Amino acid sequence: MSKQMTAQEKEMLQEAKDKKMAPKLEKAYNQSLTSTAPAPMPAPAASDKKAKGGVTRADGCVSKGHTKGKMVKMGG
Repeated sequence: MSKQMTAQEKEMLQEAKDKKMAPKLEKAYNQSLTSTAPAPMPAPAASDKKAKGGVTRADGCVSKGHTKGKMVKMGG
């Protein structure tokens, strides 16, 4: 007859397995700290480059909220 393990017995069994694996895990962790190459620097974003003389924001009544509800005549 097979005996069912209680939750406490399962926990004790898992702790024993964890204790047995601890040196291997620590060795692998320490090796990974020294053997991996550093990550490359990210490339500069394309939006960082701007043309000279470019308008960075709207002016006058074109910007949001400056018409105060009045009709604005568009061009000619």
